Amino acid sequence: MGGSSQPATPTPPPQPSTADAVNAWTENMPAVFEEQQRQAPLEAQQQLELLQQYGVPLAEAYRATENAANPEAAQLQRSLTAQANEGMQSDVPEWMQQEYLSNRSAQLGTNVGSPVAADYQSTGLLQQKQEWQNYYRNMALSISGRQPIGSGQAPQTSNYAGGFTPNSVMDFNSSTYAPYASAYSGMYGANANMAASNNRSRMGLISSMIPSFGFSYGGN
Repeated sequence: MGGSSQPATPTPPPQPSTADAVNAWTENMPAVFEEQQRQAPLEAQQQLELLQQYGVPLAEAYRATENAANPEAAQLQRSLTAQANEGMQSDVPEWMQQEYLSNRSAQLGTNVGSPVAADYQSTGLLQQKQEWQNYYRNMALSISGRQPIGSGQAPQTSNYAGGFTPNSVMDFNSSTYAPYASAYSGMYGANANMAASNNRSRMGLISSMIPSFGFSYGGN
């Protein structure tokens, strides 16, 4: 009787090529980008709502925790903040103004009494006052941790399209091909082994039944 007891070796499915990866990326990229465009406004709105609901409570909780953990540093910050607030509203001390005028007079020499010199000195005093107050403004911003003053920022949304590239598709295909091919071969081999085993069992059963039917080989 015919039949083979040896399982056949299957040919695994072909491995995905670069062209397959590029084609898969090209076909699916529009859908990925469209979904990203749909999700981005929803994510931005969610971030805005969360900030409005929890931004102030979180800031207050962080500040309370910091004050409790570092009371001396918190007290120093309050003291420096008070000094900065006062300095932003104050005038340049008298001794600094006099020192400035004395230096400018020495530079002007015989022109010190001229209208141009008076305007020059007046402008210099105003500039000195501005720099004085700016010093305390920068001090206050540094203490508060907001230098420079924060500006509006774009919300952070998921960039699905950024991670969906031909390389990522190729890597995914490569990582899934080996287990797939192995499982395919294993399944095919198991089926072939089962068929061969069943074939051997049938042949053994037939062989055992031959004497009972009175068949003989090479005899009378």
